[in-house]
Amino acid sequence: MKKFFYSVTMFALTAIILPSQLLAQSELIIYATPNTLDAVIAADQASANPHDVYTLASLDTTYIFDEGIVFNSDVVIRGRVGQDGRLPTIQPNVLSDGSVPGHLFTFTMDNSTVQLENLYLLGISIVNSVNWGDGQGVTVNGNNNKTYINNVVFEQWSQFSINYTGDWNSFWVTNCKFRNNVNTGSVYTGQGFRQRNDLGTTLTDTIVMKYNTFFATNAYAMCSPVTGFINYAEFTHNTVAAMVKNPFFGMNITNWKVAHNIFYDTYAAGMSNGEFPYWDRIWTPGLGSTIDLDPMNKQNAALAGIDTTLENWSDLAEAARTIDIVDNIYFRSPAIDAFINSVTDTATTANDTIHLTPWMNDITTGMFNDDTKWPGLNDEGNLLVDPQFGAKYAEILGAPGTTVPEANGTGLLPYIRLARENGGNAGDLFGYKYSQPDFNTTGNWLPEWPLPEYTDEVLKYTADLTATDGMVYGDPFWFTGDITSGVETLDGIPASFNLQQNYPNPFNPSTIIEYSIPEAGNVSLNVYNTLGQHVSELVNVDQNAGSYRINFNADKLTSGIYFYTLKSKNFKVTKKMLFIK
Repeated sequence: MKKFFYSVTMFALTAIILPSQLLAQSELIIYATPNTLDAVIAADQASANPHDVYTLASLDTTYIFDEGIVFNSDVVIRGRVGQDGRLPTIQPNVLSDGSVPGHLFTFTMDNSTVQLENLYLLGISIVNSVNWGDGQGVTVNGNNNKTYINNVVFEQWSQFSINYTGDWNSFWVTNCKFRNNVNTGSVYTGQGFRQRNDLGTTLTDTIVMKYNTFFATNAYAMCSPVTGFINYAEFTHNTVAAMVKNPFFGMNITNWKVAHNIFYDTYAAGMSNGEFPYWDRIWTPGLGSTIDLDPMNKQNAALAGIDTTLENWSDLAEAARTIDIVDNIYFRSPAIDAFINSVTDTATTANDTIHLTPWMNDITTGMFNDDTKWPGLNDEGNLLVDPQFGAKYAEILGAPGTTVPEANGTGLLPYIRLARENGGNAGDLFGYKYSQPDFNTTGNWLPEWPLPEYTDEVLKYTADLTATDGMVYGDPFWFTGDITSGVETLDGIPASFNLQQNYPNPFNPSTIIEYSIPEAGNVSLNVYNTLGQHVSELVNVDQNAGSYRINFNADKLTSGIYFYTLKSKNFKVTKKMLFIK
């Protein structure tokens, strides 16, 4: 057990600065040419002096790949952004046998750092076909890896936009757009973010997802380890709209923050009777929900530092959980309620009875209402309110009386009906697509830019709503058009010294501390007990101006109140935190 937590601590201490500051900057600029992107990178990797930064510079045509591109070392892959914000685009070729390569980027290593930034990753081939059975945009294999993905569009990845295996991996996913990731064959594939070790013992350190949009997708904005352990998860200021199945799978999460998001028409397909025991709810059969928790199992309680040999191990595990579900908007279109009821009224053996899913089911609600057993669970300020998206959002639904443009497929509701009537196989698509070019005459495939839901103001709500942190709810991009507007980053130069409150708080056994320094200098960050005794030195080093993140592990300390103090130049500030074993 101690070995595991030692790994988390050392891993987090090396992740306090952005990869561009960690990696040697040996850059190769790549232009879209007749040579495929995989061939260019493979040749470079096989050379005597391979690069570790690949910059894609072409904006007037797409980069294509014949085979998946595999890396086994630290790497940065980034695009040069056009003046209008357009991103370099990558998409699969069509091979000589007519097939389409499924995997784009695979990172297979341990103890490495990956950075992807400013890219448009398409699962659609150059002739508008898709690898339906194996479309994967980004795959991370191995252990103790840190992956930063910023300002990337993932479109039409039929299986997973981002997926990973291995232990003690961490992800920071910011300012990304996941759109039209659906599948003709299953409502469960076409996923945003997924841990692949479904029922195994998986150990994950950190998942932070901020300022993203999941739009016209099938499932899982964040599927943390299905049955495994995760140290910390955060999902803030994201927009999740028109999602066929559940946005989360994290019933055994120990430390989780879900704040300032919009959940609009999520879990739109509801649950059938056949989905009650499995797949939607693994531990306790019953009705799923957008926010869906279960009591901890013994495996994850042990990983969280609980002595499971004690008779009251379950009570100790539940008391140590810290989950904040605060200040979110959730809403389901009345057309979906009416539609699901109509499907149920005409149910057959094939499509089964369909149940609408709530914001929180009875199990989850009971946990939040029991402050004695679950003192660290907090849900407040969550609003059932219609944010009033743009009028063209109706084209996504395909509700009776509306016209769905041919490019957008069947619409969400007809897609669900087809899937329910055919055992999960919709046989068609829905989404919000652009007019696609005649490949035979143009020889050039570029997605529409700006994204059509931005130009049509589909996801810019009109209700008078402001989140408690003063920002708009959900992804601020739809209001500002700027990925940096109001966005917390780790690579900008802050305006002032600042020490954030640790999160989660209370914690067991790890918590994250973030701080900012506006100018270079020596920085120290130390932890003290209530007697003023020094118990841990987290930082004592010269640092450049910037924002930093530290993971403090208190596994060897006793429960109680601790203080952490940041010093730099003439700045000194102390904050309090609570450790509960």
